[in-house]
Amino acid sequence: MDVRNDTLYDRFAYPVSKYICRYLPNKQDAEDLLVEVFLAAFNNVELHGLSNTRQLAWLIRVARNKLVDRRRHMALLSMVPIDLVQEFADDIPTPEQHVQQQESYERLNQALKHLSPSQRKLLSLRYISNMNYREIANMLGKSEEAVRQMCSRTLRQLRGIYQQIEGGKSQ
Repeated sequence: MDVRNDTLYDRFAYPVSKYICRYLPNKQDAEDLLVEVFLAAFNNVELHGLSNTRQLAWLIRVARNKLVDRRRHMALLSMVPIDLVQEFADDIPTPEQHVQQQESYERLNQALKHLSPSQRKLLSLRYISNMNYREIANMLGKSEEAVRQMCSRTLRQLRGIYQQIEGGKSQ
């Protein structure tokens, strides 16, 4: 093994490991991720030309990206449809926050099943496809104001269903 890579690992394994452990409480998972980070470093020949500060910043950025990738992968394994999952926030939640978020997505998925297919399509166009009211109105052959009202009513209905499910009144 290249002495330079050993030196890189010796210099930065502790701070990178400490960073990873803030977000992954499972020691084995944290160690696995640390190995992935340094494998990426060993495969990057340009990294050795950087200053120590920039090398550490690069390693932390790779660790952060790998944490985000791991989180996305875990989200894909859950039963929540991917089209309901919005872009992940920059901050990685605690395990408790993650579980709460998953439960919230499950309730939202249940609530969406109570809407008609046309209502789900309307919400999909507006919030997943990011279409504005005018574009949706042209697509549906309705006025922009009618689409606004339909969206408002659908969201109000969805909110009510979600609150019922959250309160345990409906499963």
